Amino acid sequence: MKQKVLLQLAVIADVAGVIVTLLHRASTETGFTDVLDPREGLLLAAILVTIVLAEFSIPGKSLKQVFVFALFAGVFCISTFFVSSESQLKDYFSVGAYGSLLLQFTTVLVALLDRKSSLLASFILAGVIFIGATTAGFVYTFRTVWSSSGQDRLDAAVVLGASVWGKEKPSPLLQGRLDAAVQLFKSGETGRLVVTGGTRRFGTVESAVEAAYLEQNGVPDSAIIKEEYTQSTSDQSLYIRKVLMDSLKMNSIAIVTDGWHLPRALLICRLNRFRVSGIASSYKLPVLSEIYYRVRESVALQVYLLFGA
Repeated sequence: MKQKVLLQLAVIADVAGVIVTLLHRASTETGFTDVLDPREGLLLAAILVTIVLAEFSIPGKSLKQVFVFALFAGVFCISTFFVSSESQLKDYFSVGAYGSLLLQFTTVLVALLDRKSSLLASFILAGVIFIGATTAGFVYTFRTVWSSSGQDRLDAAVVLGASVWGKEKPSPLLQGRLDAAVQLFKSGETGRLVVTGGTRRFGTVESAVEAAYLEQNGVPDSAIIKEEYTQSTSDQSLYIRKVLMDSLKMNSIAIVTDGWHLPRALLICRLNRFRVSGIASSYKLPVLSEIYYRVRESVALQVYLLFGA
């Protein structure tokens, strides 16, 4: 009975985490469709499968396994709360929540399939599932989903933020995105450039460094819009929809980022119920660096689909 009670507490923690996330979103968003979106379907399905497996695997579980399972559930509950907040640490918590849910699922699956199961088996299975999902995401980053702006003049081109290396120095990665935006402006494809990124480094925010670089390369200040609060691609997607499209009534928008980042960025926009075109930077990374960024994108894609972060 102790084992069953602990597992049921773990399940309650999972469900509570989802409820907290939905209630927080309901208090900060307007409209029912902003509270429930496609991501919650995946998250709820994963939790329901875990609950069903847990109910069937209770008899063969050791107290140690049940304790670890409940512990992970508690981490998940706390993580979902932070994911639903505006904390700058939400990306770290969402990765923790993803790992927590993965370990819960594999722990009960191992217990269900093997009555002599061990925590080691759970971690091994979790690793196998993670590698499989990450490989699929890695392949997805090569998907050709972007397009040029075409013949229609853009209302704006939005540069997605990246790291900066100094108060007036964008990283090579960010510089590649900015150079692509400058080219769009000088070719007459758009008369407005939007720079994003509210991460504070070197006493300033990313978007301020981006704006300064654009001005140094011939883009007048009057043609630049600075966004100084977003911390992630999902935040920037919401900024495009709520500020640029809904408030400023812009219709034709392109996002400018790296080729390996575009598939996830455009998918996030589609899940937020709007579409934009995409333009890839011409900056080329060394092979090992590109592999690293594509693997990171794959993990970020999994985290976003489950937790929206």
